[in-house]
Amino acid sequence: MTVTVAMLIKYENERKAEMLDQASDRAEVSRNAVAAMGGRLLHAFGTCGEYDMLFIYEMPDMATVAANMHLAEATGMARYHKVIPLFSNEDFVASQVKAGELRDSYKAVAQS
Repeated sequence: MTVTVAMLIKYENERKAEMLDQASDRAEVSRNAVAAMGGRLLHAFGTCGEYDMLFIYEMPDMATVAANMHLAEATGMARYHKVIPLFSNEDFVASQVKAGELRDSYKAVAQS
């Protein structure tokens, strides 16, 4: 079973300055790196504001997602990132059904 995630990345200022000197197709770089991990880049978008890029990946598992995240930071490319697990609508509805079935087994701290 694979997992689908969105990964938002803020690049280091030095890397962005290098991209001004020589443009870099980060989607292609990401596509190749993720393929080597057994994953697949589904979408890549440039963004403005807090993050510079949004990638949507299909990965073999969350450990592989974490490996990709570690590499982005360890190589000095990313200043920081955010990973958001994505669910199909069917899985999201199924999660609501499951939570409803388990509701009585969960108690907040204030409840006894």
